[in-house]
Amino acid sequence: MKTDIRRLGTSAQGIPVYTFRYIWGGPMFAGTMAQDLLAIRPEAVIATGSGYYMVDYNKLDIAMISLAEDAPRLTDEAIMALAAQAARIRSPVSVRQPFVQAAM
Repeated sequence: MKTDIRRLGTSAQGIPVYTFRYIWGGPMFAGTMAQDLLAIRPEAVIATGSGYYMVDYNKLDIAMISLAEDAPRLTDEAIMALAAQAARIRSPVSVRQPFVQAAM
């Protein structure tokens, strides 16, 4: 289902991170592969009725992100940081920070 696959590195939780395109075209994405997760995080893999696997990114420390056409200018580390940041933003824990007003 994917083409132009390139390994970027590993997330803080040990998740392999790649860039790839779907075979039907479209933008480049950064994310992980369900087949890798079957061995290390099977709870994050969903088996579809059609026999393909999907990743439940809500159970990972990265999010799948689409990359702009100028993304080749980004370093592998920058792309991985964006995927990790997207996962933190998605998390209710990271967006519910207590409001503290500064004393004047």
